[in-house]
Amino acid sequence: MKTLITILATLTFCTLANAQSKQDLREGSNTIRLLGGSAQAASSFGLDYERRTGTFGLGAKILHSTKNEDIGKSESTTFDIHAVSHLFDHNDMDIYIAGGIAVTNMDDVVNPVDPTANTSDETLIGPTLGIGMAYTINPRWSIGFEYFTLYNWFSDKVADNYNFSNVALGFNF
Repeated sequence: MKTLITILATLTFCTLANAQSKQDLREGSNTIRLLGGSAQAASSFGLDYERRTGTFGLGAKILHSTKNEDIGKSESTTFDIHAVSHLFDHNDMDIYIAGGIAVTNMDDVVNPVDPTANTSDETLIGPTLGIGMAYTINPRWSIGFEYFTLYNWFSDKVADNYNFSNVALGFNF
């Protein structure tokens, strides 16, 4: 079932990516967002890039989360590629949703079967979902909030999903 969902998610992403012509992408705008917030009671920070044409965009994100030993949260670094749909973009307010695929490296993961065993690094692969809003301060700058969920489909040593809540400072060019 997970393989089928992965194939469907990939086909959906590719269809959305091809929905815009090369000319539209050349004439589009760029946004870089500086992200800072929390993930499972640990701090997170990162960068998000989007190439936008109209209400559609393609982007990539790198997100790092620190370790929190009190709740068993390992340090992680995530690289995500995603397609963005801007659902509402009027009067300086932009509400968007993004779906993509991510690869995450988690360091020093404790084995749930044998907690006394040595820790190991885990590589997670799975879909992502981001929901956000941004308020445009002026034509170059925006500030907003993004809720990002990373789903783990293949590793049994870590949770099924991780949630990130970030404040986003955007620069448009």
